[in-house]
Amino acid sequence: MRVVVLGSYVQAHCLAVPALPVKGASIQAPSYWQEHGGKGLNLAVGMHRLGLSVCLLLAVGEDAAGRSVCEFLQTEGISTQHIVQLGAHSGFGIGLISVDEGNLIAVFSGANHLLNTSHLTALTEEIALAQVVCAQFEIQPAVVLAAFQLAKRYRVKTLLNPSPWQKPSAELLELTDILILNEVEARLMFELATPTPLTQQDWCSLNWSAYWSGELLIITLAERGAILFRQGQAPLYEPAWQILQADPTGAGDAFTAGWVYTLGQQTSDPQALGFANACGALLAQQVGVLAALPSLSSVEAFIRQNHSPLLR
Repeated sequence: MRVVVLGSYVQAHCLAVPALPVKGASIQAPSYWQEHGGKGLNLAVGMHRLGLSVCLLLAVGEDAAGRSVCEFLQTEGISTQHIVQLGAHSGFGIGLISVDEGNLIAVFSGANHLLNTSHLTALTEEIALAQVVCAQFEIQPAVVLAAFQLAKRYRVKTLLNPSPWQKPSAELLELTDILILNEVEARLMFELATPTPLTQQDWCSLNWSAYWSGELLIITLAERGAILFRQGQAPLYEPAWQILQADPTGAGDAFTAGWVYTLGQQTSDPQALGFANACGALLAQQVGVLAALPSLSSVEAFIRQNHSPLLR
């Protein structure tokens, strides 16, 4: 299956901490690592490792990080034909990772926000031949909108993960077939200002079609699994696989890559959610993102070797 990914690049610097700091506090970090990152890069690499044919549009700076990620992509076997150098600096991010408390990430967009609609001209043929166009919000929404307009011209399916969060415009939502949100994004998307966390049952009763008329909505609930909403059908809940979590960063990207893989398979919705959950679980068992994005064989082995998660 052919996929176009509207990518983003962030040179990631990560600190593992016992707990996230409070305002004004200084804390010690027992470990540090650096890697290539960015939601768009993660999505492209994740899909490529699952065996999809990926066309990646990516902006990098005229710096060492930009040159390095191009070398990485060539080694990985992903074409660099649509990598564009824009400005002096590639994206740069710092993440604080706490196993018990999740993560805290700050990103400087750099070249990502210099990507504009003119860079889509070279992608027209790729979009016309694709089955899915995937996007996220580490690039300008105007670029996403223009790409989805192209996709609709050629009747190509569109998938949006609006992260880092900003509410998609009504025009963009009208062009979106598949919307994937995490729990925080879903609360903001559907204006759920409840003081307490929502239960699985609460989410399943969500009147999502009052806000959006797309084909498919998935809300990921981290260690609680994921819920799928399809027009005209009852909500489908699929629990998470039971793992020992090491680092949740990027698990949502691995999930999305897994879901896109299933679009090209003869797979039921429960099987597809289980596969996507397995991709996220495999990544969360390891520290770091890019090196931990799983191959198809490792996901299939994980599913064979683990009991199916039980509804709870």
